[in-house]
Amino acid sequence: MIVGIGTDVVQIDRIERIYNKYKNTFLEKNFHPQECEYFYTLEKSKAMSYLAKRFAGKEAIAKAFGSGIGNNLAFKDIAILNDKLGAPYAEIFSDNIEGFIDKKIHISLSDDYPIAIAFAIISQ
Repeated sequence: MIVGIGTDVVQIDRIERIYNKYKNTFLEKNFHPQECEYFYTLEKSKAMSYLAKRFAGKEAIAKAFGSGIGNNLAFKDIAILNDKLGAPYAEIFSDNIEGFIDKKIHISLSDDYPIAIAFAIISQ
């Protein structure tokens, strides 16, 4: 059963400007440590798309949960990683886990410079 859907679009240039201004502060505030670890392995040409897609993905997931980012869920509480075949998957790492238990997150990420897009479905 579908609990919620969410989508978000991000300008890759916007994420790049924010990253260039705040660097590690931006990463630590908005991305899970596992996402940051992988980010540092990327060549520069792929790094900003990686961040933009995950930023859009986190927004889409928060919208699908109906909570938004803020009171119950922070950007860094959501980790969007890739499986062995490269498909994205998401995990919630929140102290306020109520509402996120027993839910499956389906996430799709894409980019075509200068835009990154994400679509999320939450099911039970």
